[in-house]
Amino acid sequence: MYLTTMTHRDELFDTTIRWLNDDIAPEDGERITRIFLYESAVSAVVVDWIITWLDSLFSGPLGIERIRQKQVLRRRLIQYLPRQSARTRELIRRFEENPEYFFPRLPIDALLVTTSDSQLAAIGRIKRLTRVAEKVSFRLVDALFKEIQAEARQQAGQRAAAAGVLLPDLLSSDQEMQTDFAAAEAEVARRFRNRSVFISRESMTVNDLVGFKMVGDPEFLEQVPGLLDREPGMTLVETEKHTGNYNAVNLLVEIDLPAPDELARHLKGFDWSIARQRGFDPAAAKQGLMSYLARGAGTVRIEIILTTYDELMESEFGRSMHELRVVRLRQRQTYRGPIAQNAAYLIEYMLALAASPTVEVKELPIKMYGRYLPETIASTKSALFGKELDGALLDAFSMKLGGLDRLRPAGPPAVTNVPRL
Repeated sequence: MYLTTMTHRDELFDTTIRWLNDDIAPEDGERITRIFLYESAVSAVVVDWIITWLDSLFSGPLGIERIRQKQVLRRRLIQYLPRQSARTRELIRRFEENPEYFFPRLPIDALLVTTSDSQLAAIGRIKRLTRVAEKVSFRLVDALFKEIQAEARQQAGQRAAAAGVLLPDLLSSDQEMQTDFAAAEAEVARRFRNRSVFISRESMTVNDLVGFKMVGDPEFLEQVPGLLDREPGMTLVETEKHTGNYNAVNLLVEIDLPAPDELARHLKGFDWSIARQRGFDPAAAKQGLMSYLARGAGTVRIEIILTTYDELMESEFGRSMHELRVVRLRQRQTYRGPIAQNAAYLIEYMLALAASPTVEVKELPIKMYGRYLPETIASTKSALFGKELDGALLDAFSMKLGGLDRLRPAGPPAVTNVPRL
C-alpha cells in the first residue's frame, strides 16, 4: 500500500510488495508496527496545523470535539445546522423516525470543528485501519484483475494462433473463456509463488488517510482553493469536482513538513505510552523518533473536501449517504476470485499487525496462491492480540461440567485376541 499521508510511505509500499510475493524478512513485523506508531504522531501534528489554518479563516476561537461513533456525529450535524430547508427537515424527520436505519454504531475517528457562534465549520477524520485495508484491497484487486485479464487474452491469443486466425476473429464459447480465465488465474498465482509480481504505486495509492470536510455557503467555498494555495507550506496538487448524487469538490493538498528537529519539538508532549500497546518500550520509541523522522519524506498529502450544508445533509442522511456508497462499491467489485480474497486478507492482516502488541511474524499466514476461509483470517488476527477465538459448544456443555471425565483418551483401539497365523 502507498499511503501518501505517511513520511515512510516508500518503505511501507516495498514491504507490502514483498509480502504479496510471500517474501517476509525477520524484522518486518517490527518495521510495520514502528511505521504506524510514528506516523500516528506525525499525523497528529499535521491535523493540528490544519486546525490552526482553519482558525485563521474564521473569527473567534474554534470549538473541537472528538467523535467516535457515527450516530453521535449525525446528532451533532442536526444540532449545528445553521438553517433548515423543506428538504433537510424531511431528512431529519426520516432519521428521527428510525435512527437504526442510519448505521448508528459504526465506529469512526472524527473531529467536529465549530465556530464561536456554534456553526459547523469542518469535520476532520482519520480513516480507521479497517477502512484503509478495504480501500487498499479494492485498488489492489482492480490491478490484479487487469493482470489476470491480460494473461487471459494471452491464453486466447495462443488458441487463436493454433486455429490460424487473428485474436479479434477468434470465436470462443463461454466454457473456453472460463477455461482461459482459470488458466490466467493459475498463472498469476504461480508468479506470486515465484515472487515475480510487481504492482505499481499508482495502483495502491491512498491520499485520504487524513482528511477534512469544510462546510459553508458556496461563496465562501469558492475562495478556499485560492486561500489554501497561498498558504506557506501548502500546495494544491489536484482538484476534482463531483456532480450528480454526490456533489462536492475534492482538493488534494501537499504539506511541507519542517526539519526533523523542529518536528520533534512539536511532538515533545506526545504520549508515548501507546507504544506499549504496540509491543514497544515507550522510552525506546521516544528515543528512536529523531532517527525515524530523519529518514522520512519531507512532505505528506491530505484531502480537503468542500461541501455546502445541504450537500452535507444529503451525504449523511439522503441520496448520497456515505455508507451506502461504500456498500455499492463492495457490490460492484468485478473480480472476487481467490487471488482477490487473498489480497484483501493479507492487507487486513498487515494492518491488524500494526495495531497489535505483536511485533514478530515468522511466516505469513496468507499466501496469494493459497485458499482460505474468513474464519481462518479472523483466527490469525485474533492471535496477534493474544486471543483465541472459541465458539465450541462442547466446551460450554461438557468440559465446564466435567462431563468429559468419563470419556476415554483418543487413540487407536486396543487390539486383543489376535489370531495366530
